[in-house]
Amino acid sequence: MAEKDKHISRLVELIFKLRKKCTLKDLFLVKKVGISYAEYNCLIQFNDADTIGMKELAARLDITPAGVTRIVSSLDERGIVERRIDRKDRREINVVLTRKGKRIVQDIHQASLDLHREIVKHINPKDCESIIQGIEQLTNAVAMWLDRHKEKELKR
Repeated sequence: MAEKDKHISRLVELIFKLRKKCTLKDLFLVKKVGISYAEYNCLIQFNDADTIGMKELAARLDITPAGVTRIVSSLDERGIVERRIDRKDRREINVVLTRKGKRIVQDIHQASLDLHREIVKHINPKDCESIIQGIEQLTNAVAMWLDRHKEKELKR
């Protein structure tokens, strides 16, 4: 096996392991915040926006419109989000974080910071910057790959 293939195989194995561990970590975080995993996945989409359209939310979560409706209905019933008709396109429904929802998203973010602060204690401080740079490079490479493949899908 070529050296490059060994690196790719090792990278794939590490990504799989990391995904499993991150899922378990997220489940811990979800319990701490007191929401379901589906609600967590929905709410973290609002990390950089207070309003997201239902169609966009379904696309981001890669679930059916009915699935998004169930999650949003649960959050709506508890006063975490509201549904509003889009002013520009009355056929579109937007999901808007309420004040309570914004607080929960902030709580999720803070709980995540606290949790990761504990995790990073187990990493040599000298290695932190190179780990961050490596993750940034990998994230950017994945984003470029996704952009190229989105373009190909749109052309079909």
